[in-house]
Formats: sequence, structure tokens, C-alpha cells
Amino acid sequence: MHKLHVLAMALITTTAGASAASAQQADLFGFGSHGGSHVYVMSNDKGLNSVAVLKRDAIGRLDKVGVFRTGGRGVGTGTTAPPPDPLGSQNALLLSDDGHFLFAVDAGSNEVSTFLVLGDRLLLIDVTDSGGTYPVSLAQHGNELYVLNSAGQANVTGFRIGLFGTLSKVHGSTRLIGTDEALVGNQPNVGNTATQLQFDRTGRWLAVSVKDSRAKGFIEMFAVDRSGELAKDPEITLSRDTAAFGFTFDDQDNLLIAEAGANAVSSYTIERDGDLRVVSQSVPTGQAATCWLDANRHYAFTANAGSSTLTGFRVDGHGRLSPMTTDGVAANLGAGHAPTDVKFSSDGRSLYVNTPGTGGVSAFAVREDGELVPLGETPVFSAFSGTQGLAVQ
Repeated sequence: MHKLHVLAMALITTTAGASAASAQQADLFGFGSHGGSHVYVMSNDKGLNSVAVLKRDAIGRLDKVGVFRTGGRGVGTGTTAPPPDPLGSQNALLLSDDGHFLFAVDAGSNEVSTFLVLGDRLLLIDVTDSGGTYPVSLAQHGNELYVLNSAGQANVTGFRIGLFGTLSKVHGSTRLIGTDEALVGNQPNVGNTATQLQFDRTGRWLAVSVKDSRAKGFIEMFAVDRSGELAKDPEITLSRDTAAFGFTFDDQDNLLIAEAGANAVSSYTIERDGDLRVVSQSVPTGQAATCWLDANRHYAFTANAGSSTLTGFRVDGHGRLSPMTTDGVAANLGAGHAPTDVKFSSDGRSLYVNTPGTGGVSAFAVREDGELVPLGETPVFSAFSGTQGLAVQ
């Protein structure tokens, strides 16, 4: 491992110098907006999981430049639910806040892989036991990484991120979610599992969304102390929907969440005790399988796998949601695309969508009024092979 660390540091130094030179050239020719940025998508292959690297040009279009193995196994299309959603989750792939590391879940081998980001390349640094069964989502704050394990006795487990990206499990960091879904073959019933975890913008709360097709879904809010330790028990807010799914926090730290059962989006503010107070309740998309969601400063978009569309919402300063179109269609990807993960670029001016139905990633420019301008689709993996997980610089 010591040799690997030395190699990693050498590559970091070399890449940093090259990146600086590239940035200067980009500025010189007026291409500074997207220079050196990338999109990452995970194969979730049940044999050898891997991550594809797609480079963004100055406009935001994509070019596939490499595929790198995680050292673990995915689950493919799964065994209990049809594609395109074998993990039943959001944030299966996560770029660190500083952009130096990329973390990936290996649900088939119950592991988490860490890559060092080196421009167009990824260097595998570490493969670590996830602390549970069927890891599906990741969240980072500072040098803490939490993993959501959704099968069996579902839990969140904390890891400390070392200087070179290696992960070490934090003793006593595991917290049970309260669900228990057995694996059937290589997949639990993802209609009854925890979906995602994510820190709010302050790092004071770790949110977890949970689906329950037999009753109502719910959102758990774990308080986080200054040392990064989670409270023993979360504050729990029931959803009006069975499938509390993908979520994010807007600039004012309101929680915006997709509701897959009702095909709607709700928003909440976080009270001091961790309770969630409704701002906008179940605003419909009018589409099918509204599961994944991301937001920039002014807009939120959902990926609707069942109708192969995206739905847009305006988000005001209080977290109130208003549909951008009367029919709920901000973009129609075309029949069979089955979009899952959706992510904005860090500057909020590009939007990327994983489309496992075609095995590609679709790119859009986002105008100031929120209109989406198609930039094309880039082939990445085989159609309906189980790909899931998307991260964007």
C-alpha cells in the first residue's frame, strides 16, 4: 500500500500541473466553463463492476474516454425486480467534495471502492467491506463517508477517509434503519428498502429515505455531532407516499424528494429537532416512475423511468415547488430510454441523465429560464444491462 500511496502522490502532482496548464489554455481560447470536467457512470456488472469516464467539452457534450474496474461486483439486472432499477437507489456513485476521489458501491460483493481521480483516468485505491449487505448509496461530509446498506438489517455505517482515499470503519458508527429485506438471489425487494442517504448542506443532519410498499415510506434524520458521530436514534417523518425515493437539498437547505408511488415531488424544511415540515406536498409530475431528482439554484428535475421523460420544477427561496410545464414534460428522451439517475454539473448549467434502457448518458444544457437544450446521447454500456449510478463534476 505504501508504494501505491507514493504512486498516487506522484500522479496527483503530475496531474495537477497538467490541469493548471489545460485551464490556462482553455481560458485563452474562451473554453473555461467546462474545461477538465467529467461525468462518471457505473456498470453495476455482476461479474466485474466498473466505472466509465466521460469527458465534457466546452459546451457540455460528452465523449467516453475510459472504463475502470472497481475490484468488486455489482448485481446486473437483479433477480426480484426488472431493470432499469436493480439497486432501488440514488447516489450509488459519489464524487468527493474536493473532486479528488470517486466512491462506488459494489452491491454484489458488499463492498465500497475508492478511486483517485486523475483527469481522464481513475486509479483504484481501496476496496472495503461496506459494513452490511447490499450497499446502494453514499454520502460524504469532510473526512467522513457513510454507506447505506439496504438488505437484511439495513443500516448506515461510517468510514473515515484517509489522506490517500483509503477507508477505515469508524467504531460504533453503525445505525439500523428499521427495515429487513432478505436477498432473493442477488437482490432484495427494492420496493421495500432504504433508497438514499445524504448530508444536508451544514453537515448537521444525515437524511435517509425509505420505501415501504406495504404502508408508507418515511424519511429518517440523524443528528450529527461535531466529531461526525450520528445520534443513536433518528427523527422520523412519514411520507404521504409508499416510495420516498431520490432527494437532494436546495441552496436554502430545504429537502426536495421524489415520490415514486404518487409520481410527485414534495419539499420540506428541517426543524431544529430534525422534524420535517411540509412546504409543498406531493406536487404531481403527471409522468410514470418518478424516482430520481436533482436541483440547482432555481430548478429541480426528476427522471421518470416509466415514461422516459424529465419533469422540471421551479424552486423559490422557501422551497416551494411549481411545475415548469403543464404536461410535466421538460424533456422527452424517447421510448425505451428508462432514465434513472439525474445530476447537474457543479455550475448548474448542464444536466446529465443515465439511460440504462439504451446504455447511454444523455446531456442537456440548462438555460437561465430552466429550459433544457438537448446536447446528444453518448453510448456507454450495453442496453438494459443494469447500469446505475451517476456522478458529475
